[in-house]
Formats: sequence, C-alpha cells, structure tokens
Amino acid sequence: MTYTLPGGRITAQGMVFGNLDPGPPPSFDNAITGGTGDFDRARGSIHADTVAPGTR
Repeated sequence: MTYTLPGGRITAQGMVFGNLDPGPPPSFDNAITGGTGDFDRARGSIHADTVAPGTR
C-alpha cells in the first residue's frame, strides 16, 4: 500500500482481512516499509480504522 501525502509518500505492507464479509472492513495494522520526501526516514506501523461515511 502507498499513502500519498503532502510532502511525500509512505509505503506499508501487511494483510487486510474481511474484504469478502458484508459490512465495513475491520481495523488493521501495516508495517511501514519506507518513505519519500518528508517521510524518507519513516519507521513503525500504520493503524487504520473504518469510519462511517461523512465523518472525520
């Protein structure tokens, strides 16, 4: 997965589960594998949660 952000990109790798299940996908974690620009030294992980459409 590649996240394109202002200032560069972050690349991550991992598994996303629940794509075939009805309803919103479950939360997941991916390991940061690299970055460019402002993120060229990015390390760690990315945690993603599904949110309802229209919320922030």
